[in-house]
Amino acid sequence: MKGIKCNMSTDGPLPMLVAGLTQSKKLIKGGMASSAFIAKDADAKIINQVADLCRVNGVPFNNAMTKREIGTMCGIDVDCAVSVILKQLI
Repeated sequence: MKGIKCNMSTDGPLPMLVAGLTQSKKLIKGGMASSAFIAKDADAKIINQVADLCRVNGVPFNNAMTKREIGTMCGIDVDCAVSVILKQLI
């Protein structure tokens, strides 16, 4: 499944979220992610892989949410193991 871009409401400009493992990994490696969400109920291999990638690339991550909560946060109707917030380029 390709990454899904979605908005998360906050005060100020809306950060752009990208949902999905493959797209999230590309954005973390490419320096385009400001932070990541990794579902605590995701497969251990995914949790370890993305957490290590975040550490190597200096991207803070949160692993307190479930796949359902991350999917809901992204505004999608499916569970989501990984999502990233894109860096503001302006």
